[in-house]
Amino acid sequence: MSKRKLAKNAGSMSLAVFISRILGLVRDIVMTSFFGTSYVADAFQVAYQIPNLLRKLFGEGALSAAFVPIYNEVGIKKGRKYQVNFAINVLSLLSLALLILSGLGILLAPLIVRVLAPGFGEQTYLLTLKLTRIMFPYLFLIGLSSTLIAILNSHDYFFLPGLTSAFLNIGMVGSLALYILLKDAQTVEQQVTVWSYGVVIGGVLQTIVNFPLLKRLGYRFRLNFSLAAGGLKAVWQRFLPGVWGLAIRQVNLAVDLILASTLATGSIAALNYGNRLMQLPLGIFGITAGVVALPAFSRYFAQKKWETLADELRFSIISLSLIMLPVTAILAGLGKDIIRVIFMRGAFGQHSLDMTNAALVFYSLGLVFYGLNRLIIPIYYANKDTKTPVKISAFIVVINISLNIIFMKFLQHAGLALATSVSALIQFGVLLMFLRKKIPQIRIPSMKKSIAKILLISLFIFVFLSLANYYYLAASFWQALLKIAILGIMSLLILVAGINILKIEHGDIIIKRIWQKILRK
Repeated sequence: MSKRKLAKNAGSMSLAVFISRILGLVRDIVMTSFFGTSYVADAFQVAYQIPNLLRKLFGEGALSAAFVPIYNEVGIKKGRKYQVNFAINVLSLLSLALLILSGLGILLAPLIVRVLAPGFGEQTYLLTLKLTRIMFPYLFLIGLSSTLIAILNSHDYFFLPGLTSAFLNIGMVGSLALYILLKDAQTVEQQVTVWSYGVVIGGVLQTIVNFPLLKRLGYRFRLNFSLAAGGLKAVWQRFLPGVWGLAIRQVNLAVDLILASTLATGSIAALNYGNRLMQLPLGIFGITAGVVALPAFSRYFAQKKWETLADELRFSIISLSLIMLPVTAILAGLGKDIIRVIFMRGAFGQHSLDMTNAALVFYSLGLVFYGLNRLIIPIYYANKDTKTPVKISAFIVVINISLNIIFMKFLQHAGLALATSVSALIQFGVLLMFLRKKIPQIRIPSMKKSIAKILLISLFIFVFLSLANYYYLAASFWQALLKIAILGIMSLLILVAGINILKIEHGDIIIKRIWQKILRK
């Protein structure tokens, strides 16, 4: 895949993910308006996270990482027909496993909720239990959908698959809106129950939307449970280490929930809202880069194009840094104003704003490393090495849990966000160090000067925004909106000027592509 095609695929998916994230923000605006940082919001967040912890194992996580390289290899060596049969076999077995897990999750929900949220009072516990049972079928839907998306990505379909999460948002917002229109009086618990049913409806929508493109590729939907099928053993062998690696990380997320449940009411909700805002730029650029990179890296390894791979990796790292570091500065400098404009209405008051801003600021410190880690890990998978990321993940989880316990004593829920960012930084350093040892064929030229220049520009933007905050604090929606618009534009002008003055590598290319996309819109 050429640089031009890689950039085109990344651009297509970035646009789709951008649309999905905007609809996600609409979803979050509705949620914060109705539920704020109340016990109801905490209950929903825990219930929603439970199936999502498992989804990351069987969806876009370990299974996709094990499946995609073999799927591409099968297509190259044996042709499309054999490739389709292989995928249908994997999908059939996956569906059966997800159905069983969903059923077990519903049965064991009381135990799961007690373990993950030991700090909840009885009222919050009972509501969490109810919502967990409603949403557990989402595990089946999103697990299947994520694998369908991996198949489409392997055939260079990125736009529509990137839109799938938009349908989840449509299902949630649409369900609550319809309920409110049809029923005059509702309690907040009734509203959050309908909100949870919307998750399942959205899961159905985001699964079936992939069917037309799959049909175009030659897929006919049938079941095939052949355990002896070619390639399946290789997927299984790579899947198990990947599961352990992701399971370790899910343990880390579970510990976050457990610790947050012992803090003040609303801590879990505030962490989620801050994380969601941070995920907007990460989803558009960081996650997109990793998704687009895995099929491309797999092909480079199969063809032994080491120089091309090193060149693409270096370009991607500099590009991500050039976007993520200035965004971090903007989120840290304008976070409170952004939250005021997006969330501050209804049940979301000043206390909720302060809690969410603290989470956002500390999460944003690790933004660039979240994106870089998602970019580098697929290289290990493309090299058919799932053990090294597992070992690194185990080490990082221990670090993260230790930092959680230390930081939360001083910063409460914000300490959990800071621990996540510091852990991401450490993970990036370890991943890069082992990459050079494990795959010496990939020789990446030094990027220290380019990264240092980007850091300097980002620091300048943050100082500029901090001075602006010192002299002017927005006290209303319109003041905050005007402040964001003016200071945001000025920050972008500082970035463009810094790129040109310091002559940052690839800077002109990245600016040109972003500007072209803005003009197209």
